[in-house]
Amino acid sequence: MSYRGLNLITRQAIVHSIFRHANLLTRTTIPLASQDRGFFFGKRREPRCDLRNQSIVQEDGGRKAAWLGDGPLQHGWFDGALTTYSAIRRGPTVGGKEMLGTRVKKNGKLEWEWITYEQAIETSDHVSQAVRKLGIETGEESKIGIYSKNRPEWIISDMAVHNFSNVSVPLYDTITNDDMHYITNLCELKLMFVDLEEKTKQLIRDKSYLPTLKYIVQFDKVSPDTREMARENDFQIWSFEEFVEMGKKEKPRQHIPPTPETLATISFTSGTTGRPKGVMLTHLNLCSATMSCGEFEQNMAGGDGYLSYLPLAHIYERLCTLSNFTIGSRIGFFRGDPTLLLEDIQALGPVSVATVPRVIDKIHKGVMKQVVDKPIKRMILKAAIAYKLYHYKMTGKATRKTWVDKYLLHKIQMLLGPNIKQIIIGAAKSDFTSLQFMRGAFGIEVLEGYGQTETSGPTTIQLVGDTRIGCVGPPMACSLLKLVDVPELGYYVNKNGGEILVKGYNVTSGYYKNPDATTSSFTEDGYLKTGDIGRFTPEGSLQIIDRRKNVFKLPQGKFVAPDLTETLYTSSRFVQQIYVHGDLQKPWLVAVVVPDPEHLAGYAKTKHNIEGKTYEQLCNDPVLAEDVLRHFVQLTEGHKRPRYEGVYAVHLTPIAFTAQNGLTTPTLKNKRNSLAQFFKSDIEKMYKTIETSELKSLAQ
Repeated sequence: MSYRGLNLITRQAIVHSIFRHANLLTRTTIPLASQDRGFFFGKRREPRCDLRNQSIVQEDGGRKAAWLGDGPLQHGWFDGALTTYSAIRRGPTVGGKEMLGTRVKKNGKLEWEWITYEQAIETSDHVSQAVRKLGIETGEESKIGIYSKNRPEWIISDMAVHNFSNVSVPLYDTITNDDMHYITNLCELKLMFVDLEEKTKQLIRDKSYLPTLKYIVQFDKVSPDTREMARENDFQIWSFEEFVEMGKKEKPRQHIPPTPETLATISFTSGTTGRPKGVMLTHLNLCSATMSCGEFEQNMAGGDGYLSYLPLAHIYERLCTLSNFTIGSRIGFFRGDPTLLLEDIQALGPVSVATVPRVIDKIHKGVMKQVVDKPIKRMILKAAIAYKLYHYKMTGKATRKTWVDKYLLHKIQMLLGPNIKQIIIGAAKSDFTSLQFMRGAFGIEVLEGYGQTETSGPTTIQLVGDTRIGCVGPPMACSLLKLVDVPELGYYVNKNGGEILVKGYNVTSGYYKNPDATTSSFTEDGYLKTGDIGRFTPEGSLQIIDRRKNVFKLPQGKFVAPDLTETLYTSSRFVQQIYVHGDLQKPWLVAVVVPDPEHLAGYAKTKHNIEGKTYEQLCNDPVLAEDVLRHFVQLTEGHKRPRYEGVYAVHLTPIAFTAQNGLTTPTLKNKRNSLAQFFKSDIEKMYKTIETSELKSLAQ
């Protein structure tokens, strides 16, 4: 770097210090009322509504999007595109040409190979004609499974299912055999689209558990061994190519396109606390949810790229791909290896990417790893990001056109390719530091949304121009949001906190063949109970602050139930009482343990020759805490639990949890909110220790 560049950025670092002490670059950001223009930065970008008034309170206490005014809720991003059938066919009418792409080797080099919209629509027709030959009835009574990683055939098969108003049932690539059997039988699947031969063989081997399944279409070629295995077990099997050819030879039947009210898909939840539940989503539900992408319409056009890597069986990715097809975007599929994700993004050069907090956290740590032992470069990078964050706050504009972008941040920005304009983050709560880094370093819109499978994906989206961090935006134009009291957790609407309820065109009608779960999930006036605790900012934007049920999602997208982990660790002789804590912004669980006094003293003497210490002194010994943690890890592995369900740090305390000190209920159940507050400083120390350890490992 030149002396001139270093001098400029050093002066900017001094300015940053002034801003910081003036409270401009901390969590208490510039009031939205004073963000109307920037002195140095030109006219502020015009948002879709007054950012000081983003939602409107209704008579029943619900809120709707402010830009609707007195008008009703809306039910689609574009008129005439209220089914996935019509939405996808809109794509080529607005400039869409290439539709589905994969990276393949040609002449020793990796190149993108594309299927056009016309080719995909034609192939989906052949597939749907072949389905008819099998005798599978038209209409939503017939369900068809898709058990595959993301690839073009996944999309084409889903399109084929909808040509005759059938219902698609996606299965997660990582689903357990038990859950796969349950879903296949519940939905009475006769036909399954599968990507890999190993899955096909598994289905055949599990024949006795899958009485309804008769037909398998494998996206890859089928080996002679697998064909023989299928024949011996009375399965009919085709490769995808063979199935397409079979459909070509059929006398074409006229499509029976779905209506907006037709059931489009049954999307199964993760089943963390029991059997997965099948969320029934109509075409109207899905197409209404695409309205969240209206916030990005000015940056998106036919032919723009989007990289698909989040699982299509999850409603989040399904919604993102549908939104992109509606405007004629081309979608490239990553190669399936997470370590090659950035390389695939750079090769495609997408305009938008949907992601989860864990991915941006890895990008953040990967960049910081490069400067962890280089104090000058680290200072320059932080100052450059500070400048960009201030620019963003003052203008509401995400840009890559400042001198800081050109001379200091360009190399970092190319990690996501030259065309990227926006990142949409969902699925879990984002870490403040990583989100701030992405906004400052990359010069793009990084907006958070909130939703669930039951709401067809997003139900709120942060508005372009709202530069605050920690908000997930106002309700979408298709839905109403409402808070209700949760007295057992201490949340009350009159104190601006409560369980989030949702009503709207994007909300499911219920769970497939599960009337009890459906009834318990809705209020009498038709609102869906989300189980999340939220509050509204003075500007009318939603914030997520807690979970009503003690199951939550870590930043990497994994659901955890701390109660189950507590139950497991209670079997340890070290444990007298235990509280397992999780933070929506941290990818690790930690534990506060009241150890058994006798066992702890005996262990300390036998293992470490520690004698003559009080119970309190033993609890403060870091060596003993480390041994307890090691034992917990062994328990986690011994019970074949995923590592993320185990704890990563332990704090030993001599303070018992009692009803008298407010840490348990009268029936001795942990009061989780009270425990989190009581041990707040200890929990923060544990997270700091973990984060420090991670940074050290990155530097090695």
